[in-house]
Amino acid sequence: MHKLSPPFDLIKKAVNIFTKKENLSFLVKIYLPLLPFSILLAIQSYIPASIADVNDVWFTVGSGVLQIFSVLVGLFTTVSAIIALGKVTENGELSVKKTFRSAWKFYWMFLLLSAVLTLVYLFGFVLLIIPGLLFVVWFAFSRFLMIEKKLGVTQSLLKSRQLVKGIYWKILGRLIVFGAFTMVVQIILSVVPYGAGSVISSLCGGLYMLPLYLLYKELDVVQGT
Repeated sequence: MHKLSPPFDLIKKAVNIFTKKENLSFLVKIYLPLLPFSILLAIQSYIPASIADVNDVWFTVGSGVLQIFSVLVGLFTTVSAIIALGKVTENGELSVKKTFRSAWKFYWMFLLLSAVLTLVYLFGFVLLIIPGLLFVVWFAFSRFLMIEKKLGVTQSLLKSRQLVKGIYWKILGRLIVFGAFTMVVQIILSVVPYGAGSVISSLCGGLYMLPLYLLYKELDVVQGT
């Protein structure tokens, strides 16, 4: 088995890719659909309690609809981001319009995969922590595989499990480090006042996803999927 890059090397490489001027501009634009929701979320924390009464039916319904819409837009943004990461790492054409157009082709299948993953993870963690972590590692690369290899839901899950076969602990360790990196960046940004930090953080999704994507590309090359 080819030796995998250390997690901090992958993070360093991800930061270098993300902060490159043209890449930064492109990836931030990919996440712009999330901007209205992050702004509303930031504003919500400043709404007086008398107005934001959770017992108010219309306020509750409106919040619920907004959350559902936010999830749907978030999934579309994630599909677009995966396509965009392929472009910035392989010197592809950095066209936001073409990326969004390509994302629509995968959206509904990706929505189904996301629903399946949510149910699988919930089931795993309801049983015990260990089965939950097992599923997280097994299916960590299923989203990338669906978009880049044009696989179905079942194929994506099975191929992802195949990628991590025999290297479970190495992948788990890297996932933990990547998660810690994301948390640190978000904590640092949270210091920015008036909710601006959370808004900025919502536009940095490409940075959070890049280390895992780079790890996926290493495994993809080694195993020749």
